[in-house]
Amino acid sequence: MAQNMMILMAKALVRGRFNPTALTGLERFMLAQLTIPDRVPTLLAATNVEPYLIDKAYNYKLLAKSVEANLELFAKVKERFPAFDVIMVPTWLGLMLTGVAELGVQFEIEEGRVPYASAHPIKGIEDVKRTKPFTEPSGYFKMTLDINREAQRRVPDTIITFSNDGPWDLAMLMRGDKQLPMDFRIYKDYVETDDPQRKEKIRKHGDPDLWPAIMELTTQIATRIFTLARQEGINMLGAAMVDQFAAEPVLGINDFIKYVLPYSDRARKAAGSGIGMGYMVNSPQKLEELLSHPVLGKALGMLGFTNYIFPTLPDGVTLPDYDQPMLELAKKRKASYSYLIHAKFIRDATAQQIEDLVKRICGMATQMRVKMSIGVGAIAPGTDLKKIDVLLNSVNQYGRYSR
Repeated sequence: MAQNMMILMAKALVRGRFNPTALTGLERFMLAQLTIPDRVPTLLAATNVEPYLIDKAYNYKLLAKSVEANLELFAKVKERFPAFDVIMVPTWLGLMLTGVAELGVQFEIEEGRVPYASAHPIKGIEDVKRTKPFTEPSGYFKMTLDINREAQRRVPDTIITFSNDGPWDLAMLMRGDKQLPMDFRIYKDYVETDDPQRKEKIRKHGDPDLWPAIMELTTQIATRIFTLARQEGINMLGAAMVDQFAAEPVLGINDFIKYVLPYSDRARKAAGSGIGMGYMVNSPQKLEELLSHPVLGKALGMLGFTNYIFPTLPDGVTLPDYDQPMLELAKKRKASYSYLIHAKFIRDATAQQIEDLVKRICGMATQMRVKMSIGVGAIAPGTDLKKIDVLLNSVNQYGRYSR
């Protein structure tokens, strides 16, 4: 597939220069990573589209049982939204795709709600010692690999990249999102003091050995996830190991770099070449500061040019004050800016408000001649799907670059 992508990129460059109206959606998206295309490309994460919005015959209980049901629903999403240039992520398994259900994390599976973790197996250091990373795919993790592999085969006109959790996010699932940050704080306080009395006091409040033990375990699990995916025939082009819950406000950037990044970097290297790091920052200023970091800077240069966790207005729109600095930074770094229009805004806004937002951000990008894509990361329950059509039509109208 890597060779096919090279051929695709070459075709996109030729068409983009001589006959841009002939570009396919995938070619447009790929071209926008390198140069200015004919218009701003659009992207949808299918996994975050509520199944009933597409077809009431599908629900999360059914999707948790059937590989084919996931593939069918993905095809229906593509059929409903043919104007998106790229539609990704063909699974509706929630975080069960990580394989931690097979390691003891209990998930609740309801018809109308994404499967969610309700109980976590690690209560103390003995649980860590008893837990061994899986050696073969099974259960929901095997389903995930089967879905991705078959989608890559069936749907060559889009990009089915393999993303999964890194050590910190896996630790959150294994230990719990309330307990793990507390474990980290105990560990950090313990190792950062030289006072024996303070160390003794810290041990009375918790076990400072627990957090690093969990992270060692989840580093091994993360490595196995990606190693097994490769062994099972998943194309790893564009693969990313994601620790999105290690970002602010859960964990400060300095703490991430000092304590978590070494685990993440080790897991990615052990999993083989070509695995990117999914980590995001919450402002253009922080992004620019971190681009010079020897490890994190490279990861952010690939996947960090996004407003995914930028602060928003009450209506769900990214703070407009960030638009100009982010576009300027993308142009300066010759990067492509992935501007996400959030689900809350799409659900609650009028058609005119959606058009106005698209007109504004696309107008800025095309006037400044900055590479940019418009992404819909999720479609929330209760959303009128006609609003997605408005968004796409607006990008088609206002997102065209002058020749």
